[in-house]
Amino acid sequence: MEKEEVMNLQKKKRNKIWLAVFLSASFFYMEVVFKLSVETLHTGSSFVFLALFSLCGGMVVSGIVSLLPKRAVQILIPLYLGLLFLIFIVEFLVYRQFKVAYDLKTILNAATDALGGFGADIRRLIFCFDGISHIALLLLPLILWFVLGEKIIGQLPKQGIWRRRTRRTAYFSLANLIVGAACYGAALFLILCCGLHKDIYTNQYSFESAVMQFGLGEGLCLDIRNLAFSKTSAHVFESMEMEFAQDTAGAFFEDSLVSSKEEIVSDGKTVVQAKESASVQEAVILKEGTFSQSAETVQEDEAVTPIVYGQSVASVDFAALADAGGNYADIDAYVSTLTPSSQNAYTGSFAGKNLILICAEAFSGFLIDPELTPTLYRLSTNGINFNDYYQQSIAGTTGGEYQLLFGLIPTSGGSSIKEITQNGTHTNIGALLNDQGYFGMAFHNSDYTYYDRHQTHTKLGYSGGYMGVGNGLEELISPVWPASDLELLQETLPMYIDKQPFNVYYMTVSGHSVYTFGNNAMSRENKDAVDAWCAKENLSYTEPVRAYIAANLELEKAVDYLVETLEEKGIADDTVICIAPDHFPYGLDSDASLGNMPYLSELYGYPVNTYEERDRSRAIIWCGALEDKEPVIVDTPTSSVDILPTLCNLFGVEWDSRLYVGRDVLSDALPLVFFGNYDWKTDLGHYSSTSNTFTPADENALILEDYVKQISSMVRNRMTFSKSVLSCDYYTHVYDAALMSE
Repeated sequence: MEKEEVMNLQKKKRNKIWLAVFLSASFFYMEVVFKLSVETLHTGSSFVFLALFSLCGGMVVSGIVSLLPKRAVQILIPLYLGLLFLIFIVEFLVYRQFKVAYDLKTILNAATDALGGFGADIRRLIFCFDGISHIALLLLPLILWFVLGEKIIGQLPKQGIWRRRTRRTAYFSLANLIVGAACYGAALFLILCCGLHKDIYTNQYSFESAVMQFGLGEGLCLDIRNLAFSKTSAHVFESMEMEFAQDTAGAFFEDSLVSSKEEIVSDGKTVVQAKESASVQEAVILKEGTFSQSAETVQEDEAVTPIVYGQSVASVDFAALADAGGNYADIDAYVSTLTPSSQNAYTGSFAGKNLILICAEAFSGFLIDPELTPTLYRLSTNGINFNDYYQQSIAGTTGGEYQLLFGLIPTSGGSSIKEITQNGTHTNIGALLNDQGYFGMAFHNSDYTYYDRHQTHTKLGYSGGYMGVGNGLEELISPVWPASDLELLQETLPMYIDKQPFNVYYMTVSGHSVYTFGNNAMSRENKDAVDAWCAKENLSYTEPVRAYIAANLELEKAVDYLVETLEEKGIADDTVICIAPDHFPYGLDSDASLGNMPYLSELYGYPVNTYEERDRSRAIIWCGALEDKEPVIVDTPTSSVDILPTLCNLFGVEWDSRLYVGRDVLSDALPLVFFGNYDWKTDLGHYSSTSNTFTPADENALILEDYVKQISSMVRNRMTFSKSVLSCDYYTHVYDAALMSE
């Protein structure tokens, strides 16, 4: 009898061990399948973290459930494996569609909309070989459990330890928890002590970077941690940011780029060091608020009286607000330390003019061509030329809208616009021009409720409201997918063209995926034009690229109609058109990731391996009055968060440059583009946060030692500021303070 009891005890022990092994192996298996499916470029350390965090998860779950009655284990383990399957398959489908990993807020915010508005896209992703095969792969642990589960837990006590206290079971559970904690501790040791991706885990956290380096499971844990402590941790700013970093930019004054870098030649190398921002005495300055005909019109022997410009600041004393204490004191203190950008020769150049702001769905500057898209080419070359422009892709279309409308990074993902508009808005161009008596409207030629736009876009300051498909626009445009941008402009332009000055915002949709001639109405509409152009130019684009270009030809037709109508009405010189994309064309490649984006690389003309290469695009700021002027060339790095500050300066509204993480590109502010993973680019070079390397723009330049540290600190502070604005409704606090100071 004793021998039989010993054998039973040994069997129970083995079964408990197999439970821990099975759960850990299942977790690791799903992580590896997901990683290999959504990534092309891997690091060896990431697989080490996958193993450690998976082992931790399996051990902890095993340790907990082994304390429970057998019946409970039979129910909980399939639920656990089913939950893992749902998490991994949802993120897999998200990545297939958007080419980025979405955090919890973004997924939850868009879940209902996606099921209703893009059900066809979801079905396409699921019911294809890629979708079905990954469903089968990720379901494998659950299937194996139904086959082997009874053998694994067959000898577990029916009543657990709650009614029948078993020391061995308790000891085994404790051992599992200890092993799990040890694995987690080992991972933290590698991260925090050995420095493997320490910044990603701590002060440079981004969900996508965390998922790529630590796995989806740990990425979600970090996301939950950040959500839980967002109210208390959002306001911690670094003190490393030095004022000189604000002024290492080139500055645009009229048509000349005035460098604010001091260069010293030493031993054949150019040592680049910062100096004070370029002074107006060094620039060609004409009458304030005007564009020059040409820099050559200023004679060398003419005495140019320098103009001393003010700063782009509001009347709020942030230092005094910080001294007063309260919930906003840390943010006020940070803002008070920033150097405002200077006003310049362009300040107020567009004052009183009309504004048409277009956020163009999946638009790319690489499709602009003088023959194929003559109007877009005209606008992009005869206005303000953004030659090094980037559209950070962080939260899909709603993230791109947020960056364009508010000049901030959408740190709350897909819910960012919803959060910032809860108590109204004060800092976006719609509200600022509304304060000056402009008539305003916002339009979207798709479902007006998608991303809760019916709640958010009515609070952007457009006096005439917001219209989309479902609250009026469906009666005016054809019911095809995607809808026509040309029809959108044709039907809505009469609503405001005679109500000057007007301020109008469009979120277009013609450029939306899927890019096939069979499933995309706009691709079919413009197929012949693209095919003829390709034949004429001897271009052999694949069908997805041709279909993408064809879909975006509808935007070209819409803008052409817009410009023609403005010119016929005689108000082109008094109207500003601004166009910026919402994100890169992620719908071009289905099963792609950085390093494996063949169609996007085909469109761009180079291999897409980095965020910088992926997000490069084009923005347009044009006015008819600029047609006979020298174009303003912006060669320094710019991005979507720079558009709003630039418009604020051009329209001469009262604004404070310290309240935006972007810059007025015509000012002396630092030309800084930074991405959601804390990569950044300035006029001096590009920094990769993943590899912790800086690549100078000039290989012969020697960058001062602290430059990278200081710019990285600045980027972290700007990300922190973006978080703080959302976490505590900071802009309402500033607006109330401004009212009190009047």
